[in-house]
Amino acid sequence: MKSTAMALYWAANGLGQYAGTLMVTMVHKYTADKNGGNWVPDWNVNRGRLEYYYMLVSGIQVVNLVYYYVCALFYTYKPLEEIMKSSEDGDLELVVDKKP
Repeated sequence: MKSTAMALYWAANGLGQYAGTLMVTMVHKYTADKNGGNWVPDWNVNRGRLEYYYMLVSGIQVVNLVYYYVCALFYTYKPLEEIMKSSEDGDLELVVDKKP
């Protein structure tokens, strides 16, 4: 179980890194102007418009937050009734009663 969880973690991490690289490549390609400058320049970051890139990333995060909130609104818990009852030897045990 631990190996599977770690494999999924690193796979998700790797996919996130590829997605970030793809996004920087697309921004670099589509924001080029006539003078050869763009949002994320190769040779001097101070000459670019890096704040536009960070606003794009922040916008994507806001869209993700709205999506998460909508999913949380429509989530319903499974109906479970948990009852604590005492057993014969005085210990407490948890009984889960599932109602259809």
